[in-house]
Amino acid sequence: MDILVLQGPNLNLIGVQSAKVGEHVTLDKINKELRQHAHSVSLEIQLRFLQTHKAEKAVSFIQRNCKKTQGIIFAPTSWGRYEYSILDALKLSNLPCAQVLLDGEYGSINKTDSIYTPTCIDTAVGHPMKVFNTALDSLLKHIHND
Repeated sequence: MDILVLQGPNLNLIGVQSAKVGEHVTLDKINKELRQHAHSVSLEIQLRFLQTHKAEKAVSFIQRNCKKTQGIIFAPTSWGRYEYSILDALKLSNLPCAQVLLDGEYGSINKTDSIYTPTCIDTAVGHPMKVFNTALDSLLKHIHND
């Protein structure tokens, strides 16, 4: 089972923000934790990651992979307020999508602020080291129930 993990603008700099609050969170650590969690759930889960600042790369990633994947974990960051081309790509892919929003010191968008909330099967909000795992669990539950 292939799952796309699409991470939006500035998530590559999460370490800068985490240092301000006395933590040592990096995008590599987040992705490693998500890989370990996926492996603990099922050896058959393959994650394909893309972190980008460019909406056109995100759209291409979704379009290129939509026929060979079963779902998407999407952390839109600032795109959550304005990037309709990605919203269209998600809708056209017909893939279940779990949205990831960061809380506290790491994020400022809530569920109702995000243009993706109505399209996603679930929105996980939380600390970056845990929220991606929550989104994966929600996505897998949805996939297995359909």
